[in-house]
Amino acid sequence: MISLPALAVAGVGAPLVARANPDLSCGQAIITGFRGTRPSDPEVDLVRRLLEAGRIAGVILLKRNIRSPEQLTQLAACLKGSCVDVPPIIAIDQEGGAVSRLGRATGFADWKAAAELVAEEPTDSAILAYYGTRAGELAAAGINLNLGPVVDLNINPFNPIIGTLGRSYSRQEEVVIRFASLFVQAHRSARVKTCLKHFPGHGSAHSDSHLDLPDVSVTWTPAELTPFQRLVEHGLADAIMTAHLTHPTFSELPWMPASLSARTVQKIRDDLKFDGPIFTDDMQMGAISSLLDGPSSAAVAAVQAGNSFLIYSNYRRSDSIQTAEIATAAIREALTDGRLDAAKVAGQLDQARQFRATL
Repeated sequence: MISLPALAVAGVGAPLVARANPDLSCGQAIITGFRGTRPSDPEVDLVRRLLEAGRIAGVILLKRNIRSPEQLTQLAACLKGSCVDVPPIIAIDQEGGAVSRLGRATGFADWKAAAELVAEEPTDSAILAYYGTRAGELAAAGINLNLGPVVDLNINPFNPIIGTLGRSYSRQEEVVIRFASLFVQAHRSARVKTCLKHFPGHGSAHSDSHLDLPDVSVTWTPAELTPFQRLVEHGLADAIMTAHLTHPTFSELPWMPASLSARTVQKIRDDLKFDGPIFTDDMQMGAISSLLDGPSSAAVAAVQAGNSFLIYSNYRRSDSIQTAEIATAAIREALTDGRLDAAKVAGQLDQARQFRATL
């Protein structure tokens, strides 16, 4: 295991964020998953109290949280009612196909996988109508952020986490840009934010970042940046998600995931000219947990890199909602002892709150 705190650069000046309100401020970077479907369930009540205290920024919903449209609407309303200043993030991974949390079994429309939709050769108006109906269901249920579309190019059709699951629209940049643009536009019409993923491109990987850390040094091509670049240029990027993979262009050190790399964030800011929020992929995936000993060092590294939000889905039975508190405590400690630059982190957390204010 690698210990990242030792690599952190000391901050300049007094840790203003930590001194002002460390728990509230640091918590504005955390998105957590939880177990439960009703306001009275123990973890739902805990999340509600964390939101009320400003100790987390929002939640990510999984299938375990969803029983019906009515139930989900009540759950989301309970969580939203906990925040009096800015809305919480109520996020979901609803891409379609294998990555669907909503569907016919729980009273929602089914979503086709990206590759399946492309194969039907629909018109632009048909795509807008298709995604518009479904985005409307998200909004009606209280969801305000869909962690999609996937804009990875299908470079390796045998990629176990992208290509084989049909999550990519195409190997061709123009096809990906077209469908992703319409995905975003349909969601915006329903007042649901979206998040382009997985920067700098996960489509050429040969392994699953849920299990280990893919190295795309040989397989990645600059063309994989094109969908991100064009969507940002067209004003169709609400947020961007960084990927758990390594490539020398995006990693300061050979073993460092792009999601924990300041070089990656800098390229998003400088090369793409994107000034919106940047989300990490799930911080509990094997690419991170197999590399680092516990959540503390990874949380500090992710914030130090410049990410706006850190996702902890707690998707495995062994994962605990307490991970959000552990991550917050680690960020607070790193601010206090100067490993994190207080002024820089203050800017990141302020950006996170500004994004929430637009939900």
